[in-house]
Amino acid sequence: MFPGDGAQTNNTQEVIVQRLGIFGGAFDPVHEGHIHIARLAREALDLERVYFLPLGQAVHKNQPHYSAAKRVELIRQAIAPYDYLDICLYDIERDAPSYAADTLENLQKLPDFTGRDLYYIIGIDAFERIFDWKNPRRLLQLVKFIVAARPGYDFSGIERRFALEESFLDRIFLLENSGVDMSSTRIRKAGGQWQKT
Repeated sequence: MFPGDGAQTNNTQEVIVQRLGIFGGAFDPVHEGHIHIARLAREALDLERVYFLPLGQAVHKNQPHYSAAKRVELIRQAIAPYDYLDICLYDIERDAPSYAADTLENLQKLPDFTGRDLYYIIGIDAFERIFDWKNPRRLLQLVKFIVAARPGYDFSGIERRFALEESFLDRIFLLENSGVDMSSTRIRKAGGQWQKT
């Protein structure tokens, strides 16, 4: 799936590890805001590719309204214009509760992800609850985080929380103006089809 072996060397034999973005979520359905965040994250962190990772079975919220097949279809349609955006069906095909720590640990064993520097893209609302997730400290060790915030978001709560977890601060990157203000709930109410505005 990747050109070459994923690593390049220069004249000083310094190894450059390929950076990949993993954008996890229900994508119920995917919308322009998701695409905008993926593109912004790629540019900001110089990611080679960004993979959309739709969950199979939700753990921390209600199950998706759309079927897995429909969500995958809409993601494929949305990412089609961008050769650096892709989809990973690991959670969908596993058909088990989607715990990020388990998923990311297993992804790192697959050929397309082994030896790569993984950046997990997540919205600020979900990231605020990261310490309620399964094995949060393990998760923060496995990958770096790109946290997308809506314009005007107040970071003080997260700053207070991570004041007690300083060892993880260099693993978190904030996208402070992720721009498009959309939600999947609003899209569903409007008819649920992917539409680029």
